[in-house]
Amino acid sequence: MRYLMILEVSQKQAYIFSSTKLKDNIEHSNNICQVTDIQYFQTIADRAGIPFSEEDNLVYSGGGHTVLEFDSEKTARKFAYAVSRIVKQEFTEIALFIKVMEYDESKKPGENLEQLTKRLEVKKSVRKASFHQGSFGIERIEASARKPKALEEQIDRIVYEGDKEYTPEGYKAPKKFGNLGNSKYSSSFIAVVHIDGNAMGKRVEQIRKEYNEKPWNEYKSILKRFSDSIDEDFKSAYREMTDRAAVSLREEAGDKLDLEHPYFPIRKIILAGDDVCFVTEGRIGLEAARIFIEQLSKKKNRQDGQRYTACAGVAIVHQKYPFYKAYELSEMLCSNAKSFASSYGTDKKVCAIDWHIEFGELVDSIEELRENYITSDGCHLELRPYLLWAESDVWEYERIRRYDNFKKLLCSIQQEEIAYAKGKLKEFREALRSGETTAKYYLESNLLEELSLTGYEGIYKELELDKLFSGQGIERKVFVDTCDGKKRSLFFDSIEMMDTFVALENIEK
Repeated sequence: MRYLMILEVSQKQAYIFSSTKLKDNIEHSNNICQVTDIQYFQTIADRAGIPFSEEDNLVYSGGGHTVLEFDSEKTARKFAYAVSRIVKQEFTEIALFIKVMEYDESKKPGENLEQLTKRLEVKKSVRKASFHQGSFGIERIEASARKPKALEEQIDRIVYEGDKEYTPEGYKAPKKFGNLGNSKYSSSFIAVVHIDGNAMGKRVEQIRKEYNEKPWNEYKSILKRFSDSIDEDFKSAYREMTDRAAVSLREEAGDKLDLEHPYFPIRKIILAGDDVCFVTEGRIGLEAARIFIEQLSKKKNRQDGQRYTACAGVAIVHQKYPFYKAYELSEMLCSNAKSFASSYGTDKKVCAIDWHIEFGELVDSIEELRENYITSDGCHLELRPYLLWAESDVWEYERIRRYDNFKKLLCSIQQEEIAYAKGKLKEFREALRSGETTAKYYLESNLLEELSLTGYEGIYKELELDKLFSGQGIERKVFVDTCDGKKRSLFFDSIEMMDTFVALENIEK
């Protein structure tokens, strides 16, 4: 006899971001890691007198849940009771769902796991309530979370160390958003970065199809090796990103940021499998996301041998902006980047990035957000999302919407290679909002031809030398037709970001 058990924390994001304090968000994320960690299970089993070990009982952990196996229903239910009781005692706000199912020997291993997942979803859908008593009106309220303050001491709580926070040598880990870096002469923006791996579900399904005829013990070893490699590779990419960022901060980027604190301007919040969220000083959010995906894309999973691709969403907001809304925005932007990536074909390997600078308005969807970027004549101001990396055929096909193009133009503006006052460029940005005709007129009347030459001819399109002496003149475009059939501005993204961007590395590779 064999019994499978699946454990999953419900409404993880709502729990993690229930507080307005960075240290609380990090603590809540660690709490979720704890209640699904094999060492935590081992401690609970030892206390309850239940035989348990990682080798014998762990099937795999990944995709937001953990799957265990037991040799009897009695043992499985005793363990489920012990886990749920202790989790509820130690973390009253965490909703842990557990489902136990007898393994059906007449079915294949993958079919059993699929059935287990379905039964968990059914259980979640019929729960009696998704809320609990908030306050009786007589408790001390915790202002940062707007809920009753928990007891400061809990008796016999299980100690959990988890993964130690990685911070490059010479820096301290920030404990609040203000530690991320308030420079003397810049506004206090932070960037919330959400990164999600592409097609991970399809890769799991491919493993199930390929190894479904294998015996159970061999099958679960394959799944565990796949999920363990994902976790290790994403964590490794994060460490490598912070190391590369630290090198840049010790050089030119550090001078531009002008940080007042010894704190490292990047802090991890969620790093579980392919689900990643970290916060940075507002001006380096895009670059941190880019470097993370670059490092990740170099790695191969130990089990299926395939490289990783991922997409990123970056919400750049003021420190006082509701953090949970900022995270939701970063999730929406990441989903939009994934939709953009999949538009080239679901079988294509593509990495993309999208972002938004939030100045206070609250929106419910990307569509609503981007309505503000449509000009009076129907053009689009934004070029984003951008490709970070793609297979060669996609990369050659999409010659406009590449992150490198955006970065080169932006750095040219910042380094005054395009020698125009910021006031002129910001006036041009407003002219762009009025449409193509107004923007072209402003470009010509204010003698901004260098901007067009550097932007369009120098970066977005190779200069057509045969036109130089033909009398036809050089084409100066402000809006271009992109591969999605829409007309978009080449310059708006770069001008909008020129005060909120610091390059972490030289654009020349």
